[in-house]
Amino acid sequence: MSIEKPSTTTVALVVGVLAVAAGVGAVGLLTTDGEASPPVGHNASDRYADLDGMTATVETTVERGDERNRTVRAMAMRPGTGQVRLGPAGNTTANDTVVVANGSTKWSYDPETRLVSRTDASALGERLRTRGERIEALFDRATESGGTETAADERTPGVSPLPAVPHAPDTPDAPATNRSDGQFAVTYDGTATVSGREVHVLHVRPREGAKTNVSQTLWVDAEWFAPLKYRTEWIDDGEPVTTTVEYRNVTFEPGLEDDTFAYEPPENAALVTPNLGENAAERVLSLDGVRATVTMNVTNLFDDGNGSNVTDGDGRVRFAQRMRTIPGTGKARYESANGTFTDQGNDLTVSNGSVTWSYDRDANNVTRTEGVGAVDTRGQYEGIEQLFARLNRTRTTPDDDGTGPSPGLTPVPGASVAGSVGPPGAPSGEFGVSLDRAERVAGRTAYVLEIRPKPDDDASASGFTNYTRTLWIDAETFFVVQQRTEFGPPDDRTVSVVTYRNLTYTDGFEPGTFTFDPPENATVTEPTVGSSDRYETREATAANAPVDVPNPTVPPDFTFASGRVTDVSEYQGVTLVYRNETSRLRVTFQPNFEATANWTNGTDVGREIRIGNRTGRYLRSGSTRTVTWSCSGHRYSVAGRFVSKPLLVTVAESIRCE
Repeated sequence: MSIEKPSTTTVALVVGVLAVAAGVGAVGLLTTDGEASPPVGHNASDRYADLDGMTATVETTVERGDERNRTVRAMAMRPGTGQVRLGPAGNTTANDTVVVANGSTKWSYDPETRLVSRTDASALGERLRTRGERIEALFDRATESGGTETAADERTPGVSPLPAVPHAPDTPDAPATNRSDGQFAVTYDGTATVSGREVHVLHVRPREGAKTNVSQTLWVDAEWFAPLKYRTEWIDDGEPVTTTVEYRNVTFEPGLEDDTFAYEPPENAALVTPNLGENAAERVLSLDGVRATVTMNVTNLFDDGNGSNVTDGDGRVRFAQRMRTIPGTGKARYESANGTFTDQGNDLTVSNGSVTWSYDRDANNVTRTEGVGAVDTRGQYEGIEQLFARLNRTRTTPDDDGTGPSPGLTPVPGASVAGSVGPPGAPSGEFGVSLDRAERVAGRTAYVLEIRPKPDDDASASGFTNYTRTLWIDAETFFVVQQRTEFGPPDDRTVSVVTYRNLTYTDGFEPGTFTFDPPENATVTEPTVGSSDRYETREATAANAPVDVPNPTVPPDFTFASGRVTDVSEYQGVTLVYRNETSRLRVTFQPNFEATANWTNGTDVGREIRIGNRTGRYLRSGSTRTVTWSCSGHRYSVAGRFVSKPLLVTVAESIRCE
């Protein structure tokens, strides 16, 4: 039933006092000729639709137990067009969220994270345009003083607060937005004053037996029927929580300019869209050339086989290379800039995509490798795309619940992405990936993606204790410009940081950049691979191998690079190569290999180790580490350059004995 007179004793008393003071009958209930006045809020929809614009200072207060948080923001709005702007107010900090919707597109920018989201504003616009209808329905739903209410088939959903006003991230759906009509009752409590304006007061409370403890009070402007204040209260984990939003310095019909709702993202902002990263591989592969100085800093990485770290004396390994590459083609040139490894060997590596030349100036030795040695990064860039695809973009937005923008993406399982030094490997399902900020690296704005073990998983059970990886990905090209990897126990952490400095994107390189002519007096060696064949996938390798192919578990940042099946004379073997941005893992299986006590070609190099329930050996040669073992007459090995001993052992343990 519609309201035709005040619905509570309090309102009746207030109205009665006003009537006495004015010397007239019941104010708002009877006209001068004795006829009943229209119900309160009967024209809310029309009045709200007539509103051309509104500005205000919005104060949001969140109270939880003894904690209290207050924010103040400036707002401008045109309800009929779906336009709204929310940003810093007065002398408040400029590092505050900005929300701008022009009716078709909504921008949300957080200066602290440097992330700006761009989404479709149609849902927001529709909510603004239809707010008056929902306000009117809320008035119509209110009970009379006798406790009666409208028929169930006349009930309609309540009115939601202004959608661009932030409140606590954990605020539940307010009763005024809840679409379960049987859960709440609405009562009218007369008039009051907010920001110097007369308002109608509505209470929305749970009915007896309702499954919610949330209640809300709204103060709705008596002239334009726009909410000027609302308070939401509920109990969370036994603790009372209250969110209050109030509009101060309110001006209706301020004559807003069209450019009020125009927005241009800051130059250093990183754009977040619902389809972010879906063309990441294409973007990287479209680059004609990348030039940079690649620096790598590693702490606590290597073990000499006797438990001692091998570093430069201060616990670190550092080196730098001047890089020129064309992504996805296998064409690359790396020249040593400076470093601390005296045994890292090659000073120059040049690949044209099919042949790789490695030159050690001190030894005046050149190694020429076909196929298997070529740099192939296409799969790594596809891994970047897969990483973005795994981000969860279903986080609640300002369109959904009235909160302020938060363009960060929530963590979800899984990732496969280019990286640096590998940690102890784990199935990708044990990891979550998140994007919550952007930063400037090498003069570029970059998305910061973090890969961490999911908290509910026992990562230590599979060797992934305390593993984290952070990637800085160029927001324009999706090229990885920096990466940081950490793993190991708290008191024995291995940390690797790879940074691309002096980074430039080029239109190509001079002819001859990816060719190499060995010096006349250099010794040129070419590994004999015999009649072996190279394959692009593990499946193809397995399909063409005369023996069963191992299926190792490798870290989630390593991607399959190539497989090789060799059948030469009395030798048969299968080699699987996995890569990330700076490291390579090589898994080799030699069937029917008659192992002897001297596995290491007659020398007792390295030391005996345990690989699960098997006995093996750990060897170190320069920057390459190798784990070997024998099982049922077959020989296995896992080797890698710039990888850790724990990683090799973990990968080895994942290989089933044939």
